[in-house]
Amino acid sequence: MRWTDRLFKRPPLIVAGEPATGWLGLLTSWATAGYGAASASSATGMLLSADAGACGSLSADVCQVAGWGGLLMGVVLLAVASLLGLVVARGFGPPITWWVLPIMLGALAFAPFRAAAGADLPWLWLLLTVAAAMLALVLAAAAVGRGKAALYGWIRLDGLDAREVAHRPIDRLVAPVAVAAAAVAGLFGAHVIRLLSEA
Repeated sequence: MRWTDRLFKRPPLIVAGEPATGWLGLLTSWATAGYGAASASSATGMLLSADAGACGSLSADVCQVAGWGGLLMGVVLLAVASLLGLVVARGFGPPITWWVLPIMLGALAFAPFRAAAGADLPWLWLLLTVAAAMLALVLAAAAVGRGKAALYGWIRLDGLDAREVAHRPIDRLVAPVAVAAAAVAGLFGAHVIRLLSEA
């Protein structure tokens, strides 16, 4: 069995049922993933610039504690996003379980850009950033290689099983909606972290 088959398994819960439940799972899982990724990225940037005044009037110790807390919150939210995709979306829309690792690695790779101006970034972290970005791209490409299930889900908009009934052109709206939900929640999450760091 190839590593992609092991990593991108078919979701254990695929229920061709109520479309409204599928939409709820799609929006909540991808919004949670976006918020978690933004939190992890912003908080890691805060950790990298704790000595560069990233937290305003707060001390470096408080800044580090807030940074580790935000990073932990981001990782937990990414795990919750996978859980929501399994128990609520249940096969509708792009399965977040396949995309959560590329999203998390991409968030960590973006963290140096979230650091405060003048922060001294260690060369080891820059090396890890490049490695995380490349691994995120590899995993994202592997997920795309899974075909329509990775982009539109296992279930059509009307709730029918897409393995038995082919996807329609309107089902292609599902992927942009997922990306939009993650982007909006991510922007909101980055804004919240920024406000907390300036408090």
